[in-house]
Amino acid sequence: MKQIFSLILIVSTLFSYAQKYAFATEFADGKVTLKDQSELSGQIKWYPSQNDKLSFRTAEKEKPTKYTPNDIVSFSSENMRFVPLYNFSAYAENYALIGSPTKITETFGEVISEGKFNIYFTSIRGYNAIARVIEDYPNFIFQDSNDPDKKLYAYPYMIRMKEKKYEKAKENLYILFKDYPEVVEKIKAFKKEDDFLEIIKMVEDINNKQ
Repeated sequence: MKQIFSLILIVSTLFSYAQKYAFATEFADGKVTLKDQSELSGQIKWYPSQNDKLSFRTAEKEKPTKYTPNDIVSFSSENMRFVPLYNFSAYAENYALIGSPTKITETFGEVISEGKFNIYFTSIRGYNAIARVIEDYPNFIFQDSNDPDKKLYAYPYMIRMKEKKYEKAKENLYILFKDYPEVVEKIKAFKKEDDFLEIIKMVEDINNKQ
């Protein structure tokens, strides 16, 4: 339940990451876990985007070290933890415009829930050709923790686009949750104006029962 309350805070400022993540605009206290499992405490700075590297420093006047998702196991700040996500299709500017997902090689995602199904929250930064502005395109990312291929399934969240594109994006989730018909039915009934956090809560309940 703690994760759900945290998620509500996320979505309340969804389109203003500078407000949600203090480290999006300036250095904030945080920790980095390296590949050898050693942990570094200091300050971090990262704008939620697939193209931004994590900056880390142990002292204010120190030159920051830049980390890509491939360099570290995770990083954290306050009660939020982020992990690397690799090789998945996300829903961003091309999907909103012409219905084509965006291939993401690597980025960081905030951990929402872990268990039978891992849930992450991430943002893909892209150019809105209609509005002629750079936008953040939020995605929830789902993963069956028992999948040997560690495949990631994205679903768009609060992206301005037609309902039929949301419906098309559901298809991968039907496959992922095929053994949980109640979740599949909830997803089938979901409309973009509905509260997607209800589906997140259902998946989290599955995790809590494992």
